Amino acid sequence: MSPNQPPPSRYAGRPSTFLLPAGTTLTRVHSTAFRVTQFNPTLALHSLQGGRFDATPEDEYAFLYAAEDDATAVSEALLRDLPADEHGARLLPRASLSQLSISWLRATADLELVSLRSGRDLAAIGQDAWLTASPAADYAATRWWASAIRGWAPRASGLTWRSYREPEGFAYVFFADRCPEGCFEEVTDGLPVPPGDQSLDAGPARLYVEGLLASYRVALM
Repeated sequence: MSPNQPPPSRYAGRPSTFLLPAGTTLTRVHSTAFRVTQFNPTLALHSLQGGRFDATPEDEYAFLYAAEDDATAVSEALLRDLPADEHGARLLPRASLSQLSISWLRATADLELVSLRSGRDLAAIGQDAWLTASPAADYAATRWWASAIRGWAPRASGLTWRSYREPEGFAYVFFADRCPEGCFEEVTDGLPVPPGDQSLDAGPARLYVEGLLASYRVALM
């Protein structure tokens, strides 16, 4: 049976869980329209709009994506469905960085998440790596699964999974209606790019992210 089948209507399992400890620092590449700790309330109205586990009109919630490190955050946000050319390199339109920022935040409370990090974790909900590695064309289906998982694990604050573009790193999505108030704070010290210079349109943040992209053989067009 295809992995992009609808979620089971009579699910009788138990999703695996992962505890994100208070004090954990995460990285975001996000729209400058939102602060680093701000959840996005935008509903995905079609499959090519938004991210893998966005809210839909059928299940409305504000969400926040993050990653455990800078390289994974850049990979998740900018390398999605980016093909390699005949030389094995990738070209990213410079406009893709427009109105984006790279920022850092810290969890202020322990957060229990549904884990989709391993084959066993995915099997626990009747899925496989398709759920976390499928292309954007399948996002209408992956969002359906996110809604089902929210129903199966009503206390979970979000989901975590192994990044497709950076398999050594892990990605996260957090649900505003399942997270305690003030569960994140902005990190402002000890950063590779200081606050105020984190826009990817130009300046130190652009140079920093260009360096990360270069390590994946990605150049800006």
